[in-house]
Amino acid sequence: MNQVKGRNRYRVRAAGTLILAAAVVLVFSLSGCSRPGGNDDTSGAEASAMPSPAVTQPPSPAAGQTDAPEGTEPAASAPDSSPSVLTAFMDPDKLQPVFGFADETGSHILVTREEEGNEQQMQSLNTAIGNGGQELAVKFEKWQAGSEDSNGRELANNIPHLSGYLFKVEGGSAEQNETYYLADSAQFPQAALLAIQPADPAAPQLAPEDPVRQSIAAVKQRKIESVWKLADLGPDRRLYVVQFVRMDKDMLFSLVLEEDGKLSFKDYPAVLQDNEYSVWRVDDGGEVIPQMFSLLFAAQAADGLLIGLNWWGAEGVSSFFLSQEGGGFTELKIEYSRYISPL
Repeated sequence: MNQVKGRNRYRVRAAGTLILAAAVVLVFSLSGCSRPGGNDDTSGAEASAMPSPAVTQPPSPAAGQTDAPEGTEPAASAPDSSPSVLTAFMDPDKLQPVFGFADETGSHILVTREEEGNEQQMQSLNTAIGNGGQELAVKFEKWQAGSEDSNGRELANNIPHLSGYLFKVEGGSAEQNETYYLADSAQFPQAALLAIQPADPAAPQLAPEDPVRQSIAAVKQRKIESVWKLADLGPDRRLYVVQFVRMDKDMLFSLVLEEDGKLSFKDYPAVLQDNEYSVWRVDDGGEVIPQMFSLLFAAQAADGLLIGLNWWGAEGVSSFFLSQEGGGFTELKIEYSRYISPL
């Protein structure tokens, strides 16, 4: 006791006082006012130095977060790296060039442009998507050899006579003669798909005073012949097809995505040759109209949108993908075409 008195220069007058002081310290420690492993005075200084929240903000969650167990971080400060977020992006590098089209009953899809002997790959495909984002479960059935009765047209009524891989549609019905992209659901995250609302075919084109039309003309520094909306992609994106006024022999149309006032272009220039009636496609009349285009699907990729489209012409339909990059789109090296010329 003499050593204690000599070091602290204080005298403990009563055992009751010592017990009371210990109780106060214990209560204060259990109240959560001190950081684990830290200095209580320093913690108080840091808290008082923090700026007060704005009046318009809800009560700060910081008070509740200070009670987090030792060694844990508040939930708000942790980066969101859950699998559901990571799989909500389409990876263009994982797309396979496998397309087909539906028969007259919508119960089967025939995959053409594939050689016999790829059964193992076909068996891994269990999803078909097309017709404006329609998703269908499919199951591989067999290789179909085709017959001599084929008329050479890749149309629904000729499917029994064409060679290719036949898939059974399960749990739904495909739209006859529509093109579908086939995929392995493990490589095709459905959470990345956007809702597609096709534009009304009877709707008029955008008026000259429409701000979107004016913005497109200003960016291209070129007069516009026509602007048609193709579809709404999700709640805040719109896809348009725009034909510009001919300049001598130079022709141009563009597919344009508008989102929050930002415009992204995929341009299709052409130079008139001897046949002015076939500019971009055979017998297109040098005119681009919305009925020439339909969407397979639209999906969110890490760097922008991925859009699958069909481009219909007088003799066939071509399917392709556009990948958004910066202020524009590039076409992926994945495409499919069908010969559908009327008999």
